[in-house]
Amino acid sequence: MTAARQRRRDELVSATRRVARERGVAATNVRAVAAEADVSAGAVLYYFKSFDELMFAAVEGVVEEFYERRAAIVEGVADPRERVVALIEAGVPDTISDDLRIVYESIPLLRERPQYKPLHRSIVERQVMLYRSTIELGAGLGVFRLASDAGTIARNLVALEDAYDLYPLIGVELDRARTRRNVLSYAELALGCTFGPPDGPSEAPR
Repeated sequence: MTAARQRRRDELVSATRRVARERGVAATNVRAVAAEADVSAGAVLYYFKSFDELMFAAVEGVVEEFYERRAAIVEGVADPRERVVALIEAGVPDTISDDLRIVYESIPLLRERPQYKPLHRSIVERQVMLYRSTIELGAGLGVFRLASDAGTIARNLVALEDAYDLYPLIGVELDRARTRRNVLSYAELALGCTFGPPDGPSEAPR
């Protein structure tokens, strides 16, 4: 693929994300993306086999950026206790970003667009692995005393994050600092460790 073609594809993916942020995934279509990118509808489909392929690329880009930001937390914090707190702060932010909304709004489309399933499974499993590696490190150092296996605890933490992030999207408004403390309270029970409460404002993207 030529550099010019890749650049045009990237521009169309960015335009698709902008439209999805403003209108929602379900209302994003070829004409809206073409208008946002200031090209014809035919030009949009010239660079992608289908609009579904373009939408997939847009959602995939959001997912990859999200994971890379979370992975950077693990790489940048050595202490496993501080890592758990930082991951929870990032996983339950004060405000659900427009990009995260795109990811959640694509979930109801799984029946019509099964190609999204591996993408969603991938982001769940990679988040679980970030927690699991941190938990195993803490257990190895004697910092954590696990109430169950590391994989189960990691999966439960990710499930709690996802559930609490869905709450604002369906109109269940809870204090986000309290929500982070709720997740941390489970981590304390599961890891046999006391953490300082992550109750300050969280601006880490989700």
